[in-house]
Amino acid sequence: MATKITTQARSAQVGERSLHSQTAEPGSRTSADLSNRRRPRWQHPDHGFCRQLSFRCRRTADRLRRKQRQTARGAVRMNPDELVELWRSLAEGQGTSGMDRRRLDTEAAVDLFACIFWPSGRLGLLIEGDGEQRPPTDRIPTCRGVKVLHEVLDPAHPRTVLRVMLEDDRLREIFAVLSADLVNAVGAEQNTTAGLRRCIDRLSMWQGLFERVPAEGLSQEAQRGLFGELIILESLCLAEMEAYEAVTSWSGPSASHQDFTIRDAAVEVKTTLSKLHARLAIANERQLDERSHRALLLAHVCIEESSARGIALPALVARIRSQLQSDHLAAREFDDRLLQSGYLEVHAPLYARSRYRVTDQHCFHVRGNFPRLTEANLPSGVGDIRYTIIAGDLSEYGIPRERAVQLLMESND
Repeated sequence: MATKITTQARSAQVGERSLHSQTAEPGSRTSADLSNRRRPRWQHPDHGFCRQLSFRCRRTADRLRRKQRQTARGAVRMNPDELVELWRSLAEGQGTSGMDRRRLDTEAAVDLFACIFWPSGRLGLLIEGDGEQRPPTDRIPTCRGVKVLHEVLDPAHPRTVLRVMLEDDRLREIFAVLSADLVNAVGAEQNTTAGLRRCIDRLSMWQGLFERVPAEGLSQEAQRGLFGELIILESLCLAEMEAYEAVTSWSGPSASHQDFTIRDAAVEVKTTLSKLHARLAIANERQLDERSHRALLLAHVCIEESSARGIALPALVARIRSQLQSDHLAAREFDDRLLQSGYLEVHAPLYARSRYRVTDQHCFHVRGNFPRLTEANLPSGVGDIRYTIIAGDLSEYGIPRERAVQLLMESND
C-alpha cells in the first residue's frame, strides 16, 4: 500500500512499495540460509582477509550494477498511462495532510516517487537525492499550470528535494507526459548528481513547450515539416555519420536558422506535398544566407499522403529510435530534440492517422545567384521578411547526393 508521509519527510524508508518490486520464489535459498553453513575461519565475516575481500566484491558488484543500468536503462520506460493509474490509486487514500507516495524505480540512482499532495489532492512527483544541487541561475524552471518546489534539507548532510505539482487540472494529460518523461530521463542517469541536474535541465526544456504546443498536438503543417527533417536525419546524416554526431547535427529543434549544422556546413529542409511548381516557404533573411557557413544546402523533400504505402510520423520516429539502440547518448539526445520540436508521445495516436510516402528528394547548393533574400541584398530598414521560392526554378543549382555528402563532410582543416 502507499506510504503516507508529511511534507517535511525525507528519503524513502526501507520496505516502501515499488512499482518494480520483486520477491524470492518459494523454496529458493537465501543468503541467511547459506550463512548457517560451516565455513573455514578465514571466511568468517570478522576475519581481516574476509573484510577486505568483501569490500572488493562489493566494489566490483557496484561497478557491475552501474554497467547493467547503463546498458539496460533504456529498455524499461515509464508510460504516462501507468502514472495516471498510480495517481488514481493513491488518491483513494483521501488524506488530510502531507502526501501519499509510491516509489517508481528501485534501480534509479535518484529516489523517484509518484505522489498525491494533501489536502489539495494535487498530482505530482517527488524527486530527491543526496547532495546539494541547484540550477545554474539559482532559479527553478516554471511551467504554466505546474508548480516546482526546490529545497535542500540538512546542510550538514545535504539532500536535494524537488516537488513537481500539477496546479491546473485541465493540463492533466500533458502533465502525465511531462512526469513520465522526467522519470525516464532522471532514471537513466548513473549517479545522484547527474540525475538531479538532468531533472532541472529537463524542466527547463519543458518550460517553453507548455506555451508552444497546443493540447491537440502539432498542426498538419508542423507534422509534415518534422517528417521531412527526420527523413533527412535518417537518409543523409545517419547514413554517413556516427549516430551521436548525426543526431547532434539536427539543430532545427533549437530554433537555429538552419535545420542541420554539420561540422561547418548547414542544411535547410523544406517539405511539401507533391505537386507541380511547389513553393518553398522561407522564414527570414538568414535562412538562405550562406556567408556564415562553408557550404549551405537546401534539401527539398516531396511527400504525398498514402494510406497504403506511406509511413506515419510515430512509425518513422520508432524506426530511427531502433537505429540508435546501441548508442545510449545518441538515443537520449534524439528524444531530447524530439521533445524540443514539440513531439509528445501522448499525441502519437493523432499523428498516426496520417501516413506519408516520400516521392522525391532534391538537394540544391545555395551559392552565387541562387534566388533568395539576405541581409546583404535587403534595402536598409527592411527586416522580418517571409517569402517563397519556386522549387522548379532551382534546377541549375541541383546537385547529386554524392556531391552533397562531399560538401557536408569536408572540413576546413
